Amino acid sequence: MAREAVEKAQRSRHPIDFSIGEYAVVLDAYATADMLQNLVFMGLSATAVQEERSFMNGQFGKQLVSPLVTIIDDGHNPAGLPQAFDYEGVPKQRVVMFDHGIASAVVYDSFTAFREGKPNTGHALPAPNPWGPLPLHTMMAAGDASLEELIRGVDRGIYVTRFHYTNTVHPVKTLFTGMTRDGTFLIEHGELTSPVKNFRFTQSILDALRDVQAIGSERIQCRDYVPVVAPALRISSFQFTGVTGA
Repeated sequence: MAREAVEKAQRSRHPIDFSIGEYAVVLDAYATADMLQNLVFMGLSATAVQEERSFMNGQFGKQLVSPLVTIIDDGHNPAGLPQAFDYEGVPKQRVVMFDHGIASAVVYDSFTAFREGKPNTGHALPAPNPWGPLPLHTMMAAGDASLEELIRGVDRGIYVTRFHYTNTVHPVKTLFTGMTRDGTFLIEHGELTSPVKNFRFTQSILDALRDVQAIGSERIQCRDYVPVVAPALRISSFQFTGVTGA
């Protein structure tokens, strides 16, 4: 981690200005994990669906994102932070939320399961709980590309190490906003070239996942609001709306 941080810091010296707009991107696993954390709070809870404020409402069984994308919640997988039971003492169930891009399921606790007549998936939080059930072991399935191969697939675009200060703009549209940080670089003809000044972005997460072209073979565990296990992604279009001062 120290070597990675030092190398990114050294390579980021003297960033250049670069025009805002839509570009192909390679998101490192840190940025992917941040994006997935936001998606969790936008509507992967049965409470959000039952209150009709989830992007999943009316979408179950539909192809919402790229067929390359499978997202699960699995409290027993050692790649995350395993937890056998939820906070009601109910055994955790493996839930496939996106199955090769198809919207498949959200997670339930005892209250939401009873209200809808669905099985309890074991995703209760400690009471009192305004969120309802949440997936606390979200994982995106890995692909077969190395990070270098993801970058080689971009003729001209942006490499993003990490997002910073991300916030929800519109949960049903899965719009979120934030800034890049800790290493943002221009990709030219399949190679990292100049460091660029950090961008502000406003982007639909579902649109980004719909435009996934390739997925990295290695995943990392990130812990911020909720633990997420995520790979790097190559995405054909990502919307940058502003430039920061550094």
